[in-house]
Amino acid sequence: MQSYRILGQEISSDDPGFDPLLARAYSLKDRPLCLCRSDESLPLYIAVRNGTYLLARWPHSGPRHAPWCDHYEAPDSLTGMGQVKGSAVVENEETGETSLRLAFPLSRGAARSAPSSFTNDKPTIKSNGQRLSIRGTLHYLWDRAQLTHWHPKMADKRYWGLIRRELLQAAHGCKARGANLSEVLFIPEPFRLDAKDEIAKRRRSELGHAYASRDNLMIMIGEVKAFDRDRFGERLIVKHLPDWPFLLDDDMARRVHRRFAAEEELWRLHGEDGHLVVAATFSISSAGAPHLHEISLMPVTREWLPYETMMEQELISLAVKARRRFVKGMRVNLAEDKPIASLMFTDTGAQATAVHLVHNLAGPRSDEDLALLMNAQGVAHVTWQSGMALPPSSHRHDRPDGAGSLH
Repeated sequence: MQSYRILGQEISSDDPGFDPLLARAYSLKDRPLCLCRSDESLPLYIAVRNGTYLLARWPHSGPRHAPWCDHYEAPDSLTGMGQVKGSAVVENEETGETSLRLAFPLSRGAARSAPSSFTNDKPTIKSNGQRLSIRGTLHYLWDRAQLTHWHPKMADKRYWGLIRRELLQAAHGCKARGANLSEVLFIPEPFRLDAKDEIAKRRRSELGHAYASRDNLMIMIGEVKAFDRDRFGERLIVKHLPDWPFLLDDDMARRVHRRFAAEEELWRLHGEDGHLVVAATFSISSAGAPHLHEISLMPVTREWLPYETMMEQELISLAVKARRRFVKGMRVNLAEDKPIASLMFTDTGAQATAVHLVHNLAGPRSDEDLALLMNAQGVAHVTWQSGMALPPSSHRHDRPDGAGSLH
């Protein structure tokens, strides 16, 4: 059972008195302890997001927690997180706030005011580890929201409303270009025909920053419904935004489809068994139409777990069906030819187990990179390819999944 020491009292996360105690501890500036391990002192801090009190681990402490713990996180060195932590992502251990350095603008500026200039910006991965690309920002938020985490009780319980809520909560406490990220992040709420007018009114309020100036950019995260063609170019139709398509001119549409051909192919292959997530910056024209600037696409399974290849989708599907506990590794800014730990199984006993896909073994340099990655201490390592069994699980640490934690 997930348990904590708060104000000197040991309490489990499903105890009816947990939330009131957490609120009191926040007012008294208490520093709770996670009790997942008896040989480590693991302090946490209390965050407030949308009026809810949540427990969060301190930066860099994730690998010290027990693998089954809600606050466990794989070593950053096994994924793209290791490239951006401390440079593009800077966590303040005193306040719990996170500063994000972005590789893309949130303002067009005078030199970028003409539509031809901003629609021709290449929708590609443009940064190194020093700044987050649009893809890196999406991957970071997905991970911070713990949408990379999976356990059997999550089956059939993930839907767009929950995805939206967790991403918006993850954005709170993040600063980007001097502002709170949540102020420039737009994620459409679930659409209901009988409430379309109320939804449109709320949307107008949420988009106040973009409506205030044609030069202001915002970040949109949504689910792709379709790319529609008309005589002027293409329109990106986002689910839950049926009346508000995003415009791409011919040149940008051509480069988007070329750059994200693999992602679109995976989306088409899996049909109703998956989703295609889009992250993009956009501005609103004087006519009120949204225009895209930078864009990234990310295929996810029906459980909203990201994947990059058919083999990785097969691995995730197998792990879900086997009712395993795991964390999906995210690439963030890391180049596609660099290996990462695809999954981190957290149900394999005292040590988590990192799974590396064999398709990363493409040549001598890749072999060398993967061998270096698999030297990481504190976890077990295995390679996997289609047809192989998963690393065996251990039921020794099984317990009901708690609530009330952020990460």
